[in-house]
Amino acid sequence: MRITLALIVGLLLAQVARAEPDSFGLGTGRDGVLTLNAGQGLALSPAVPLGRSVAAGSQQLTVSGFKVSSGDLVMIHDSTGLSPAPEVGNAKGVSLTGAVSLGRWEMARVEAVSTTVPTVLTLTAPLRYAYATGRAQVVRVAEYSDVVIEAGARLSASSWDGKSGGILAMLVMGKMVNDGRVDADGLGYLGGVFQADGAGLAGCTGLELDPGKGGAERGEGVAGKVSSRGITTGRGNLGNGGGGGNCVAAGGGGGGHGGVGGVGGRTASEDGARVEGGLGGVALGYSLFERFVFGGGGGAGQGFDASGSSGAAGGGVVFIRASTFSGNGVYSASGSTAGGSTGNDGAGGGGAGGAVMLRAVETLACGSAEARGGAGGNVNVGTQPMGPGGGGAGGRVLLQGRSVSCPANVSAGNAGVSASPGAGSHGAGPSSGASDAGTPDGGTSTGTVQQVVDLGYQVPSAPVITAPVSGEVTGSTRPRISGTADTNGPEVHILVDGREIGAVVPGADGLFSYDPTTPLGAGTHDVTAWAESLGVASKAATPVRFTTPEVVLADGGVVQMAVLVVPTNGDTVGPTPLFAGTAPNGVNVGVVIDEGPDIIVPLDLLGRFRYQVPDAEALSVGTHKVTVHSHNEADEDGPYSDVVGFEVVVGGADGGTDAGPEDPVVPRVLVPEEGATVEPTFMFVGVALPGTTVQLELDGKALALATADDEGVFRHILTADTALAVGAHKVVAQGVTEQGEAGPRSPEVGFQVRGPTDLDVGCGCGTAPAGMISLWALVGLGALARRRRARS
Repeated sequence: MRITLALIVGLLLAQVARAEPDSFGLGTGRDGVLTLNAGQGLALSPAVPLGRSVAAGSQQLTVSGFKVSSGDLVMIHDSTGLSPAPEVGNAKGVSLTGAVSLGRWEMARVEAVSTTVPTVLTLTAPLRYAYATGRAQVVRVAEYSDVVIEAGARLSASSWDGKSGGILAMLVMGKMVNDGRVDADGLGYLGGVFQADGAGLAGCTGLELDPGKGGAERGEGVAGKVSSRGITTGRGNLGNGGGGGNCVAAGGGGGGHGGVGGVGGRTASEDGARVEGGLGGVALGYSLFERFVFGGGGGAGQGFDASGSSGAAGGGVVFIRASTFSGNGVYSASGSTAGGSTGNDGAGGGGAGGAVMLRAVETLACGSAEARGGAGGNVNVGTQPMGPGGGGAGGRVLLQGRSVSCPANVSAGNAGVSASPGAGSHGAGPSSGASDAGTPDGGTSTGTVQQVVDLGYQVPSAPVITAPVSGEVTGSTRPRISGTADTNGPEVHILVDGREIGAVVPGADGLFSYDPTTPLGAGTHDVTAWAESLGVASKAATPVRFTTPEVVLADGGVVQMAVLVVPTNGDTVGPTPLFAGTAPNGVNVGVVIDEGPDIIVPLDLLGRFRYQVPDAEALSVGTHKVTVHSHNEADEDGPYSDVVGFEVVVGGADGGTDAGPEDPVVPRVLVPEEGATVEPTFMFVGVALPGTTVQLELDGKALALATADDEGVFRHILTADTALAVGAHKVVAQGVTEQGEAGPRSPEVGFQVRGPTDLDVGCGCGTAPAGMISLWALVGLGALARRRRARS
């Protein structure tokens, strides 16, 4: 796909999540000139695991054994541990967008390096995102003035070892001349390791098979290798990691990335040639402007004779920015080809291609840019048909320059073949259960991604705030924020008092304006902004300090209509229903039930409200109606919303209309949401069967007991005495039976507690007062509560 200037604005508007602010451009050239002559090789980008989890806004990184100096540039990358992990064997593609942290990265300049053990790196500026130990790594980014790679020379990086490595990252102020090879081939997610099973097994089946029961090890992907049951073996893929073959002698599945990996070949003919080859890893959905990940590893083949082969590793990442690229050399992050089986065993699947990102200010020319999938392993013994490996999927390539002459190759790897006469790929194919018919290329996978941007790489200019002006006392608590920015399609992010309040795309003349959606508090405020174009950020605008008065009527005193989201017209609810919605420009909302008095409910910073009828004021069984309206700063009324009619029934008698796959017995945590950033004191909110006692566990330890009300909603408020520490946390809700025994557990929810300097760039659900949750969580809360009540 080619991206031109005309498409950039639309592309920016279409993106939900944004890349980290990256204004380092082509670097400083502090590492001088790099020249590799013919026959020479060099591994760049030393990397180590992040030693301690950090919150957004932190200015320190803890590492061990990392050679880095003051002034160096480092990259922090969220490399593994997708949460929640997909189910084993799930063929649905994985979306790495929105609040999902995996694959995100940012660069930071090192200000100081401690002499302690472990080493503490102090950064010149706060981190924008939170990173967790066991998931993130820290990589040194080389900064050269020029680079020359002669024919026969190779520039590479250290391989991914499950914790760090796999990324070749450098910035080049001048020319990048490559007539040799710059690659991260086979440096990505690991392949499944072949291990011989005990003899005598036959007829094995299952997405997960315990070691020694006929299942080979799966390849690694964004969620690792280990399933929620603690099992690494069986034909089921885990995300983009290919599944291992099952007995007897089935092949491993290919890794996934830009497309779906090929399925492994069938079992041996003596076992009925059953379809038990490893399933291919799934495709991943994301933009290289936002993030990057490695190619998935292939699954291992199955066998008893210690002659089968392991799955191949996926491709790593090549990340280079330069003024110009020239030469006939190759840039590659291809997946590895699996080795062949030399006996009566199955062969491993190929690794998927990784990611290549080449961004030039001027011209970009090369011999090729490749992120090819590796081929599945062959079965080299022809005594009977046995399972070859499936091919790895192609990866992703991003090429940017004023002119681009660099052919991209993101082709998928072929399936392996069996040496048995007429066996061909023996069922290795692009999808589970595929036969040989119509698939002559066997495990060739599908769906690759390449992007070409016909616009030179550049760091946007810092915006200039023109209104309000410094020292101004505004005439509104929602003052219009205006300014100027570049005219080539950047998106401008507006921050007030250190928190992002919105974003806007300037017009063709570079002018932008933004009207805050909620009032600012009376007093002094600081506004700044930064621009972003295709994942590249500007420096921040010079801050402007202004003051808002005590009482000003926003929007000229015109109060807009509030919107009631929950319940909807015709809903059946319990006696203490939840009312929730939004108000565009009020300061609070009056909830009117059955033409009664206003029940005043505050709005959070994003204009949302929620009101739960208390037990002492439970509504009678029968039909009721509700409407809402906003009040402005002068307590003037806005128009009433449309009247919503609903019916109250006795708890448990609700026939319910919400159908879906949710198990009503299993509790579920709704607040915080996965990946949310919250204050140290907030409210946990979830759903369970009405009357259920729920044990909340925080970071593996018991926190508190809560009971689901008649609506099936449970809550627990953290006070100042129980405030959480800044950093990463995990919460689980587990049902408790009447006998005090442990019941079903909810999925684990990971979240961050912000520090005092954090920038709020997420959903905002953690910044609201206790109990204020995102609009979608509100909608989900009402729906889930009704569903669970109906099934109880």
